[in-house]
Amino acid sequence: MTAPMDHKKALEHLKTYSSKDGLSVQELMDSNIRGGLTYNDFLVLPGLVDFPSSAVSLQTKLTKKISLNTPFVSSPMDTVTEAEMAISMALLGGIGFIHHNCTPKEQASMVKKVKMYENGFINSPIVISPTTTVGEVKAMKRKFGFSGLPVTGMFFLQLFQWFPKIFS
Repeated sequence: MTAPMDHKKALEHLKTYSSKDGLSVQELMDSNIRGGLTYNDFLVLPGLVDFPSSAVSLQTKLTKKISLNTPFVSSPMDTVTEAEMAISMALLGGIGFIHHNCTPKEQASMVKKVKMYENGFINSPIVISPTTTVGEVKAMKRKFGFSGLPVTGMFFLQLFQWFPKIFS
């Protein structure tokens, strides 16, 4: 196995080929000529970097209105992206596409978990009173997906705010 070359030696070595190695962008992307591309279709040689890393932008347009500064995107596959992965991707500055290999209700539940996740901060806690029954707590767990509910005397204020959402 030969040792890796620095960029100057690699460029000199390319000059020894009878024809230039590589394709133009037009030739490479022409699906009528090449068909599909694989990783083996690319040869990346080291070269001189004559600009600072601060001049590099990794910003990627995800949609017309949404751009990501770090292009971390997870696949919408049932073995890849569910609520936990989507939350992790968001914490890293990326995005996770929830898969659709489930019922619409399950998919909506996953999306709700991601949207409700606040990295440890509970902005609008749902609280219970000391007189709340276990059955009521179980009903709240089914509705909201969690059962860690603070017991306070402010239950009726919170219940009044959430009442339409709990029983709708």
